[in-house]
Amino acid sequence: MVFIAVYKGKCTGCGSCVSTCRNRVLALENGLCRPVRTENCIYCMACVASCDFDAIKVFV
Repeated sequence: MVFIAVYKGKCTGCGSCVSTCRNRVLALENGLCRPVRTENCIYCMACVASCDFDAIKVFV
């Protein structure tokens, strides 16, 4: 099971993590990133690498 933490105080809503994720795990809602399909996550960490603000952490 995977847990994806998005730190709202760090997220700017730029959407780079959303566009990077090939499995559409993340979405922008109300101007912030939110995990919506964690069951699709393959732990590639592309979302973490794409975030310049250190707003996403993936725990396996």
